[in-house]
Amino acid sequence: MKKVILSICTILFVALYSCDERDDLRSDIDNLKERVANLEASIEQMNTDINNYQQMVAGVILVMGYNQDELGNHTVELSNGETVNIYSGKADMNDMPLFSINASGNWAYTINGVTTELLFNNQPVNAIPETGAAGITPKMKVDANGFWLISLDNGSTWSKLGNNQIADGTQATSNASSVFSNVIVNEATGEITFTIRADNSKVTIPIYGQDFYLNIQFEGTATFGLKQMQEFVVKQANVETAVIENQTWGIKLEETKLTVTAPSTNPRGEAYEDVIYIKIFSKEGYCRVVKLPVKLLTTEIDANATTAWTEYLSGDDKNVLLDFSYAGYMRGETAPPDVEMLIAQGYKVYDVTKYGAVPNDGKSDREAFMKVLAEIAGTNNIKQEDAGMTDRYIKENAKAVIYFPEGNYILQDKASQNRRIRMSMGNIVLKGAGKDKTTLEMTVANTSPNPTTEMWNAPVMMEFKHNTGLTELGTITADAPIGSKSVTASVTGVSSGSWVCLVLKNNNEDVINTELSPYRWQDINVQSGGTLNIKSEGIQIYEYHQIEKISGNTITFKEPIMHAINKDWNWKISKFANYENVGIEDLTFKGHSKEKFIHHGSDIDDGGFKLIDFVRLTNSWIRRVNFESVSEAMSITSSANCSAYDIQIGGNRGHASIRSQASSRIFIGKVIENSNGYTLSKGEGEGTLGTYQSNVGQYHACGVSKQSMGAVIWNVKWGDDSCFESHATQPRATLIDCCSGGFMHWRQGGDSAQMPNHMENLTIWNFNATNIQTDTDIDTGGQFIWWDAKGYWWKFLPPIVVGFHGQSLQFNESQMKRSENNNGAVEPLSLYEAQLRNRLGYVPGWLNALK
Repeated sequence: MKKVILSICTILFVALYSCDERDDLRSDIDNLKERVANLEASIEQMNTDINNYQQMVAGVILVMGYNQDELGNHTVELSNGETVNIYSGKADMNDMPLFSINASGNWAYTINGVTTELLFNNQPVNAIPETGAAGITPKMKVDANGFWLISLDNGSTWSKLGNNQIADGTQATSNASSVFSNVIVNEATGEITFTIRADNSKVTIPIYGQDFYLNIQFEGTATFGLKQMQEFVVKQANVETAVIENQTWGIKLEETKLTVTAPSTNPRGEAYEDVIYIKIFSKEGYCRVVKLPVKLLTTEIDANATTAWTEYLSGDDKNVLLDFSYAGYMRGETAPPDVEMLIAQGYKVYDVTKYGAVPNDGKSDREAFMKVLAEIAGTNNIKQEDAGMTDRYIKENAKAVIYFPEGNYILQDKASQNRRIRMSMGNIVLKGAGKDKTTLEMTVANTSPNPTTEMWNAPVMMEFKHNTGLTELGTITADAPIGSKSVTASVTGVSSGSWVCLVLKNNNEDVINTELSPYRWQDINVQSGGTLNIKSEGIQIYEYHQIEKISGNTITFKEPIMHAINKDWNWKISKFANYENVGIEDLTFKGHSKEKFIHHGSDIDDGGFKLIDFVRLTNSWIRRVNFESVSEAMSITSSANCSAYDIQIGGNRGHASIRSQASSRIFIGKVIENSNGYTLSKGEGEGTLGTYQSNVGQYHACGVSKQSMGAVIWNVKWGDDSCFESHATQPRATLIDCCSGGFMHWRQGGDSAQMPNHMENLTIWNFNATNIQTDTDIDTGGQFIWWDAKGYWWKFLPPIVVGFHGQSLQFNESQMKRSENNNGAVEPLSLYEAQLRNRLGYVPGWLNALK
């Protein structure tokens, strides 16, 4: 006979028992608790499902949304604000009543395979009355003696179910629906079909929620310190009203953002998790519930911060950190606009398939793409350049979205090899249907005009580029400290909003050695036949800024300068011609790089498959993009405040990833570099092949080159046989922020004549090393050396390294500006985020969406 579940509150009279008998008793009590807990969870699910099932059949509720996890479990949102969870696999529902509505529209239930029509006063219980009024909704519970009870008057009265049915509880599972066993979504018809567990009947209802939603662009749980404010990007459609239920947090919902402010105190005395619920209603009265999981700490956000951060906040004389918070599109303050917003502003959409492009046919779609560009530019703005090897299209204010629908498009093949498409255009977006849906392919490698001496110099497939260089305006006539936003110069031809460049080119030996301190140019060894660039060309700095205002001879910028101005060094200010608002999003760039990549093995290895570059752009972006089997993903050259984020670089290993090259304040974030290939060691041709492995990464990971200034490499995960790029010719002030991957010698790059790899203020913050490589030719005494006095290709001015962790690495601290807590991560986790929060007063939504 089945055991009867007794109330946990039952008083047990216990005589004297042996130890074994007491253990048995404890086991019985534990089992009893577990069965009761299972029943309580199952009954709650049962009553909810019974009510929702009834309303589905009556056509009262619709489906608002749905998702399926990796295990095949479904969560379905209903228009009454509730959810139905349907779990994969066969759930054992013995001893539980499984409800269904029979062909007569009456309630029936099944227990242990036996189906019985539900009766009340010997009459069937109608689930869907013909009048259309709400039918009777059964409710279930279990009494203290373990019998199933049913109520047909919303819980006012209860009676035993059937022939005194017993609820065991052993088989009850809290993660199984008592009504629904399966669900099938038909996206073509916009319907969803539920299978009823009791009799395998089906209920099909429409899906409404595609056009009614509020999406918070954030994954996981948002952590808050006391009083901290954060922004979250939201997208919404057809929301008539919204009700916010959690009133202990400060919450403000606007059209495109949700602002959340944490309480000023934590009454629990320990960190705890909570959920902010937002109920949204459509004009028809349909409801959805949107959730934001949050975690509240017991202290303010910087209470446990590392010393370097507290010194920065307080302005301490010992502070070594620069302000990197101005990096990225619009100085990190907002996300680039969505295409829908641009269309509302008058941008025209050009669908390449309307111009002859045919996806997936294996033929070139280049001509169709060029027809689109020709229509945007106009016939008078099409030029042949570079001895006819560049097709250039010019339109300063294109106001265009070039759209590639789902499919594969070939934009360069044998017939167009070495021919570059150059778009000299502003206000233009290249958009696909999704990075896993639209592919732009290059099937044949381009070749370098000098394949033995300039292996990296093959032309890129296409580029957005302003052709005009810098135009000198005047000389800076007063000193300005690092961090200042103003300089003194007499200039004409620029005004508020104009872009300029602060330029220093000085080959005075004292200036050079001041910049190289504590080293000298005489300490740099050059291979035979080479000329040291920093000696012949001098110190070279190009720092781009947008003018906030001009008052007399005082020019104030929107961003602080990242290098002190010494008026005696002959600093110049130049006009910077550029294009703005160039975007690339939601597509994949595909090349065919070699499986056996060797660094400097050939021009095909180094640069054969380069598909896209930015040159002289501002406030532009590339996001939600994949790169597959490319030699180089992209360079952002002589530009300012551009962003590259939410990017994956995979396929066959290639030469380089995404770099800031001679640009200012470029943000490169949330890039995953997991290309596969052969490990490489120092040797002949700078790359003796090792073993083939997955996740080796590009040879040079994301980083900087030439006179880059203020770049931020944020939350990038590169391969185990890689390291950040620092490709010499005087990059400065680079932040490698909460990144992870290999920390390998010989991956930074740079010719011996272009040394050092990096000038001042390289800052590495909370780096997680997945693989390390030291070199006995460089490192001494087991310590990682930053300046190799004997060799040719390894020279960094003293860096700042804080929170280095993962695989252990011992640094030579005498060659460092700051080495702090290099045995574990520190707080704040991200220096860029912390500095942005400190400047704005909140964490902006676009950054939260990436975390």
